[in-house]
Amino acid sequence: MVQGLQRKLWVGLVAAAVYVLIAGWFGEFVGGLAARGDANAEFALGHFVPLTILIVGALVFVRWAGWSKEVWSSPSVIAERRRWWMLAIPALLAVQIAVGLVSVPWDAHAASTVLIVLAGTIMVGIGEELYFRGILRTAILGHHGEFLALLITSVAFGLGHTVKFLLLGMPIEALAFQIAFLAMDGALFYGALRATGTLWVPIALHALNDFQLYIHSGDVDGVNQQTFGEDP
Repeated sequence: MVQGLQRKLWVGLVAAAVYVLIAGWFGEFVGGLAARGDANAEFALGHFVPLTILIVGALVFVRWAGWSKEVWSSPSVIAERRRWWMLAIPALLAVQIAVGLVSVPWDAHAASTVLIVLAGTIMVGIGEELYFRGILRTAILGHHGEFLALLITSVAFGLGHTVKFLLLGMPIEALAFQIAFLAMDGALFYGALRATGTLWVPIALHALNDFQLYIHSGDVDGVNQQTFGEDP
């Protein structure tokens, strides 16, 4: 098996584009195969099928390319430079998520729905972080610095969630706001990675954030622009 693929920007961008296409467009197609009105089945099909393909594909690619260490971990800025204040990023995200979960009307949701959404959002957290803060970041850092990696991964994260809205003709002002808002989320997840040194922290935060947003909305089909392929 050939290993040691050179880390280049175009490799990461291709990987991110593949994620958007499969998670968004293919996921929407597969989800549409569910029986009309069965929100749980639509959510499950639209998430479990494409995300399984993407996660397995990413794991195989990362191992083949010899990028495992760089993708799954990053030198912590706390260990490197004693920037303890950066722990505030994952801590504040965790507090925000906890507040959201506490305020969820749990008795309004069937246990099956909660479990399906939890499983789906865990897969989203793993998939999106693997491709954006994992593969794309690693590819950029092969020839560029940390700031550019933060900028590109964050903007790509925002664009990836809104490309469908662009094609549907969303007004440019609203589109720019969505991209900026979601890019900010991407930057916070990047900060959580750099503060802790492990991709598992942004994966957990991302998954739980999406979970509480879905459950809080009370609508599995609903508007959650944290997930690729959802309608505005």
